[in-house]
Amino acid sequence: MGNIRKYSITVKLILWFLFIALVPIFIATYISYASSRKVLEEEVTNSLIAIADNKANLIEAFLAGKEEDIARLSYMGDLVTAMEEIKDAFKVSGPDSDAYLEIEKKYKPFLAYYQRAYKYDDIILISPQGEVMFSLEEWPGSRSLYEVVLYEKSELAEVFIKVQGSLQSGTSDFEYYPKTKEAAAFIAEPVMKDAELIGVVVARMSNKGLYRFVQDYSGLGSTGETILVTERDEDIVFVTPLRFDADAAFTRTVEKGSEGSKAVQWAVDKSKGSGISTDYRGTEVLAIWLKLSLFDLGMVVKMDTKEVFSSAEKLRKLLSAISMVLLLIVSIMAVMIAGSISKPIKELTKTSRIITSGDLSARARAYTNDEVGELAQAFNQMTDSLVEAKDKVEEERVKIEEQAELLKKANQELDSFVYTVSHDLRAPLRGIGAFASFLEEDFGKDMAEDARDHVKEITKGVNRLNAFIDDLLTLSRISRIKNPYENVDINELIKESIERIKFDIQKNEVNLKVQGGLPTMYCDRIKMNEVFLNLINNAIKFSSKNKTSKPRVEIGFRDEGQNYIFFVKDNGIGIDPKDHDKVFGMFKRIQTAEEFEGTGAGLSIVKKIIEDHHGKIWIDSEMGKGAAFLFSVPKDLKGRRDV
Repeated sequence: MGNIRKYSITVKLILWFLFIALVPIFIATYISYASSRKVLEEEVTNSLIAIADNKANLIEAFLAGKEEDIARLSYMGDLVTAMEEIKDAFKVSGPDSDAYLEIEKKYKPFLAYYQRAYKYDDIILISPQGEVMFSLEEWPGSRSLYEVVLYEKSELAEVFIKVQGSLQSGTSDFEYYPKTKEAAAFIAEPVMKDAELIGVVVARMSNKGLYRFVQDYSGLGSTGETILVTERDEDIVFVTPLRFDADAAFTRTVEKGSEGSKAVQWAVDKSKGSGISTDYRGTEVLAIWLKLSLFDLGMVVKMDTKEVFSSAEKLRKLLSAISMVLLLIVSIMAVMIAGSISKPIKELTKTSRIITSGDLSARARAYTNDEVGELAQAFNQMTDSLVEAKDKVEEERVKIEEQAELLKKANQELDSFVYTVSHDLRAPLRGIGAFASFLEEDFGKDMAEDARDHVKEITKGVNRLNAFIDDLLTLSRISRIKNPYENVDINELIKESIERIKFDIQKNEVNLKVQGGLPTMYCDRIKMNEVFLNLINNAIKFSSKNKTSKPRVEIGFRDEGQNYIFFVKDNGIGIDPKDHDKVFGMFKRIQTAEEFEGTGAGLSIVKKIIEDHHGKIWIDSEMGKGAAFLFSVPKDLKGRRDV
């Protein structure tokens, strides 16, 4: 957003026009595309559901028919007779005897007829003990099916055990059948006589009967297909060939819980559902999944989303093309409108630069009567006012320069007056002081007590007036003299101040504490020394009057971002909050001269110096709780022109 500020108003207007046009176009395109995509998804989903339901019904009817066929066969009297005779020959003579072969030859055409009629791959007769007594295909001797269960976990063995125990029909799952090297499932029915199990008839069927259902792509476009799957341990196995993998039956698997082919996993785990998933190719598809009621099969009917949403993609491309044309038209209009708006503004800017250079005769042209035209007229009026103001300012400048000159002379005369008065006062004061000293030295023993007191008062008055003159000269010097600013180590500065008043510190036994690590500051070294000297002296003077504890003075600072805050604390008598402002007044005193010596000008001097450094000074104190004088000094004094 910050980079756009450097562009011209024409570019900004064009960008805003494009933005305003682009937002509704984008929203309209998105809504249209999303709506068409949703409608297509609903329509195709409903179509796939109808196809899935139809195919599920056809497959289940086909498988149920296979169950019914073997059930009818199990109730036929000829099958019961064949089962008895084959069992007797198998038990008595063995499967390799002439008697068994004669019986096998007798009933083989009968069973082969029903195999062909019901389109089974094999019909197997098994004894109640699990021995394979007869098969239309060659069987390896009389191998017990219980061995198969124990060592091979055959679906044939499992379905036999299920029927043997329940005396009801049973079906197996589809599995890879090593004997034929292809997929197979088994349908078993008990053969009963007089309520007694005399054997089990088993029909074996391959998965080829399901091909016609899954290879019918009607209504599935160019990418749709039907998938049948079943569970095997930790894998999902594809039962039939796939549209894009003809060899997938019992060769392609998906591990349960893996990210690929979610739809086939849901088909064996869940009830009917639909949604967008990925298939065995890793392609995004719209899928319907459901579980069939027979043979533990799951079915998925799906279609690539690319094909499903192809109409929506065409619509999106068409809308995008229309949007580009609209943006081109808007861009042309934006350039024209922006030019009509920016031209008078550019002209106005050009005129303002001419005026800025000093030529106040230039005037802007009003091209239109709209707001921009009014702006040009207002600009011209402003220029006229500026010319008038300039003339007035020039007149005022002349007056100010004259007044400044007069003020400068007055200040010089005032400084001269102060200096002259101070020096003229010192001569008689020295005489008064000298005569008072002579009187005390020559006649002190002979003078009365009252006379000696009067001489002492004269001496005190002379000393006080001398101090007053010194402070007056100091104030005059502070106002007149500007010392160079420099980087000053405040640690060294305070050491210098302390050294100057070392006698008073020792005399009053002051506990003086100076904070370490005081900063280096850009300031007037001489005047800042005067600040610390006055504040420390002031703290010693008032803390020395504390009758309950030894004088204590603390000097320190804190860094507050743009300023340094310095403080000088004492444990003296304190200052009433109502007198905080008074103490900084010129020659103001809140105690009598008899209580505390001095003229009262020290804090006024400190305040003047701090204000010259663009800082502030204030007091934190209450009566009887000591006083803290705090002052701030900016860190950036080096960048100011007036220091």
